[in-house]
Amino acid sequence: MLNVTLNPGIPGGQWARLRQLCGHDEASISDVGSVDLIAFLDRLLTSTPGTTVGPGKATDLAMCDCDRLCASIYLEYFGENIEGRFSCYECREPFDLSFSLPTLIANLEANRQSPAYGPDSYGVFTLPNGCRFRLPTAGDQRRLAGLAPDDAVAGLITQCIVEGEPVEDSLTLQTAMDQVGPLLDLDLEAGCPRCGQRQTVRFDIQSYLFRSLAYERQFLNYEVHSIAMAYGWAHQEILSLTREDRRTFVSLIQSARPARRRAEN
Repeated sequence: MLNVTLNPGIPGGQWARLRQLCGHDEASISDVGSVDLIAFLDRLLTSTPGTTVGPGKATDLAMCDCDRLCASIYLEYFGENIEGRFSCYECREPFDLSFSLPTLIANLEANRQSPAYGPDSYGVFTLPNGCRFRLPTAGDQRRLAGLAPDDAVAGLITQCIVEGEPVEDSLTLQTAMDQVGPLLDLDLEAGCPRCGQRQTVRFDIQSYLFRSLAYERQFLNYEVHSIAMAYGWAHQEILSLTREDRRTFVSLIQSARPARRRAEN
C-alpha cells in the first residue's frame, strides 16, 4: 500500500492510500492518449479509516494532488530517475535528458510562495484582496476537455472562484493557483550537448507514468505466459496478482529451470 500526503486534498482527506498495481491495471494501459486518469486512480484508491479519499473521489482531487499520486506510483515501481530523448531545436540532433523526480518535486515545493493563504478545511485559498478560490480538479479538467485553450482557462477561472470577480482577478488568480498548486506538468530548461543551444522541454508526470506502464506491456505478456505454462493458472487469475507477486513467481520459475534441466539429463 502507498500512503500519499495531499495538499489541499478534500474535506476530511489530506492523504490517500493506493493499493498495489495488479496485471488488470497494467493491461488497461495500451495507448497513452486513451488513458482515463480519473478511472485509473479510482481503481487504485482504497477506502481507509482516517481519510475520505477513496474510490470514486479522484474526480474531486485537485490536479496537483493527482500529480502527487502519479508521482508516488512512478517512484514505487520505476525509481527516482526520469529519462528522455529530445531533438535539439537548433541542430536537430537528439540528446538525452535525465533528472531526479524527488529533486524536482522538492524544488517545486520550496517555491510555493504566494500571497494567498490557506487552504482552509474545505480546500479554499484566500488572496489579500478577499478573492477566495479553490484549485482546479480532475473533474473540472474532464468537463472542459475539448475546449480551446483560452476558453478552457476562462472556464476554470469561473468554476474555481468561490468569492470574487472573475474578470478583475483573473491574472492574479491564475498566478496564485500556479504558486499554491504547482503541477508536475511544466517546461524544463536543457542544453544541447552538441551545439550548446539552451531550450525548454516539456515534462508531464501523468503522460510519463502511462508511457512507462504502456512500454512494459510486453513484459506483462511474457510474465503471464510464463506463469500459465508453469502452473496452469487462468489468464484472469494471473492478472489479479499484484505486480510484485507476479514478478516473484516469474523469478522462481526462471531459477528452477536450470535445476530441472539438470534433473532431466
